[in-house]
Amino acid sequence: MSTVAVFGASGQTGRRIVERLAQHGKNVLAIGRRASTENAYPGVRSAVADLTRSTVSELEHTLEGVDTVVFAAAGDPIRVDRDGALRVIEAAESAAVNRFVLITGMGVGRTRPPELYGGFWDTYFGAKEASERALRASDLRWTILQPGELLNSPGTNRVQLAPTGTLPIGRITRDDVAGVVAAVLERDHAAGNTWELVEGRSTAAGAVDEALRG
Repeated sequence: MSTVAVFGASGQTGRRIVERLAQHGKNVLAIGRRASTENAYPGVRSAVADLTRSTVSELEHTLEGVDTVVFAAAGDPIRVDRDGALRVIEAAESAAVNRFVLITGMGVGRTRPPELYGGFWDTYFGAKEASERALRASDLRWTILQPGELLNSPGTNRVQLAPTGTLPIGRITRDDVAGVVAAVLERDHAAGNTWELVEGRSTAAGAVDEALRG
């Protein structure tokens, strides 16, 4: 059985992705920056990687035998969102990983509301954009997901996906992001797409299928 490595497994979105993929019967490797990740998911293999410190060589070793990477890590925009992501992408290529799902944020590569410009926001979105560029330039079979504002409320399994810049800035639960990730991984032909995702009317699987049909 192929293995899906989830970076950011100790975070709020990553945790939900690990749990959802495990529920779907996937062989998951949960990778987080805290040692507590090693005991957080019964029946799930785990590893510790500090993306502000781990080298490409160390990450490549962690990814041995992994077929798919989901990058849901977040933190310092430069050290994690940009540089950490770039090292994981390079390591994934070296480790012969096949698929790579990158979670960034709604607002990357499009016009943003005035309140999302300047200072921190320019750094934040610039870092996310750099990670997207690196992934698209890689040899990996990639999918990029750009969720709206992330909510901690229970998932609704009602979402909408569309190409960058075609949806109003919105929001979505972390649970529903996890559902979309699971649906994307069930569809090989989802590779090569960048989608925004917000609350909507379709199930996660239905929304992915609708987006693939264009």
